[in-house]
Amino acid sequence: MTKNMKIAFTLFLTSLTFSAISQQINRLDIPSNSFETAYHKSNPTLKYSYDNISQTHNYSGNWDFDKDGIKDGLYFVGMGGAHLYYYLNVVLSSDSKSKEMKFIQSDFPFLTANDRVNMEQVAFGFLVADIGTDLTPTIIVRLDNSTFYANKKELMKNKIKTKKIAISFKNGETKYDSL
Repeated sequence: MTKNMKIAFTLFLTSLTFSAISQQINRLDIPSNSFETAYHKSNPTLKYSYDNISQTHNYSGNWDFDKDGIKDGLYFVGMGGAHLYYYLNVVLSSDSKSKEMKFIQSDFPFLTANDRVNMEQVAFGFLVADIGTDLTPTIIVRLDNSTFYANKKELMKNKIKTKKIAISFKNGETKYDSL
């Protein structure tokens, strides 16, 4: 066998190997970070989608945070990495500006029951509840220890002193409260 024939044979075998591996990968059920199946059962009226490429949980079209009669955008956007965290991003219909809150993160941005405002009973995720005197839809997120301490400087700058945060909007401005 000549040198060129050996190279050609090696390339042929390599090609077959990659083809076989590729077919096996395509048959695997690679898990998604989507909550679609859970919501389909527990909250079928919730508008929700997950984009595997951008790693974004899209909860848009469920709440009117700016009280203008139009439902707003609410996203948890993946930050990449081995242990995936998602930061909160809200887009109000009144100004269409992205309000990225990279210091408010969750590794499991699952919408819990919105009728429970007692965050002590919520172990993970977030909720949206109409609270306050004007019953404004408020996003409530519970941070884990890692997120709280990693973002403590930014949290303190926004007068957030606890791991439980209430986020609301008034006249296009983001308002933060510690719970």
